[in-house]
Amino acid sequence: MSLETVIEKVKARVAAVDPNGPRKVLGVFQFNIKTASGIEQYVIDLKQLKVEKGTTTSADVTVTLTVEDLVAVSARTLSVGDALTQGKLQIEGDASLAAKLAEVI
Repeated sequence: MSLETVIEKVKARVAAVDPNGPRKVLGVFQFNIKTASGIEQYVIDLKQLKVEKGTTTSADVTVTLTVEDLVAVSARTLSVGDALTQGKLQIEGDASLAAKLAEVI
């Protein structure tokens, strides 16, 4: 699985959300993904139901991790908790939203 595959998977999940229905997670996530060529940044906005490449100044949670670890978390071969305790995942911001990270990716 590649970064692009993970992002497409997240986009599909976000697109499937009923904008008028109840939501499990309501927040803005800034992802800083470390790749071989630098850092790729994505905004997953679950308030506006969109996923975009870039940055935001209104993130509720900022997540930093390598592309390999993002792929592993998305594939469920690495849990968010294990990634945190192993130092593979850094989170800043709203702890209650950060706890729902696995539902986002």
